[in-house]
Amino acid sequence: MITLEPVGVIHSPYTKQGQAPRQGRDSTIISTLEIFPQYIPAVGTMEGISHIWVIYWMDRAERHLLKARRPDWNEARPVFTIRSPVRPNPIALSIGEIKSVVKGTIAVTGIEALDGSPILDIKPYVHNLDCIPPPP
Repeated sequence: MITLEPVGVIHSPYTKQGQAPRQGRDSTIISTLEIFPQYIPAVGTMEGISHIWVIYWMDRAERHLLKARRPDWNEARPVFTIRSPVRPNPIALSIGEIKSVVKGTIAVTGIEALDGSPILDIKPYVHNLDCIPPPP
């Protein structure tokens, strides 16, 4: 059995499916990560960290489909080969650029989450660990 405990909630301007950008990476829209009081000590100041991985639960995503299709595709593709929110366990992974950290609130850009999405974890993005160089 797996038990997950949300550590916070995402506040964004995206309130329903289809509003968020397909990939949030280039978005300048600010979302806030509200960390629940008991987890605020885990945030610290985040000094020296410019980007974070935000792992969250896409609580409004369909979970029963194993293939999904974008409007610009002719055929559906297996969900493990695409970045669709439709998947058996709708766990999302986004890189947020930190704009500010005030107590238990982290303001970030680059997140495509719907408002109210539960945060499962936050980890620092470390370029030399997280970015695989292209082959020669």
